Amino acid sequence: MNYVVTIALVCQWSVCLFAQGNSVMTPEEMIKLVPKKIEGFNLVDQHKGRTMKIGTLSYSMVERSFVKNKKKITILLFDYNNATIMYRQATSKWANQPDVVNDTIFERSFLYGNSHGWENYHKLNNSSQVSLGIKNRFYLILSGEGVDLDMLQTVLAMFPLGEFPDQHLDLSDAKHR
Repeated sequence: MNYVVTIALVCQWSVCLFAQGNSVMTPEEMIKLVPKKIEGFNLVDQHKGRTMKIGTLSYSMVERSFVKNKKKITILLFDYNNATIMYRQATSKWANQPDVVNDTIFERSFLYGNSHGWENYHKLNNSSQVSLGIKNRFYLILSGEGVDLDMLQTVLAMFPLGEFPDQHLDLSDAKHR
């Protein structure tokens, strides 16, 4: 009888720890961190969002797009709090990849506050992208069609990076060690 109570308490404690330590934000919570409007652009539709689970990993993402004539800006925001390996895979290449600057391509790493990122512009197809890792947890992608990097940097400045939650990991879980 004592064993049953002890096992139940341990199970309840571990479920509580998992929920607090490894939770990802819901798409409804995440979209609040994304700008609702971009001056001169129209919102394509409301946002798209979902939470995915792959084995023991889970993450959430939201998407919001804006258009102006033939210009388009797409925002993707991922919460990898319970999928740190996916965050590391997405951001680790920036430190080792060389900058590329020529007549048709501009690619380089950059530092934005305490966050590391990668930006690129391809002149031939007039496309740009800014990717940013935030607090070792969030991965932000700003993509532009017919939009230069300066415009994407303006959009990046609209994000309240200080309001993004910190990373919380349950270090008793092997995937976080």
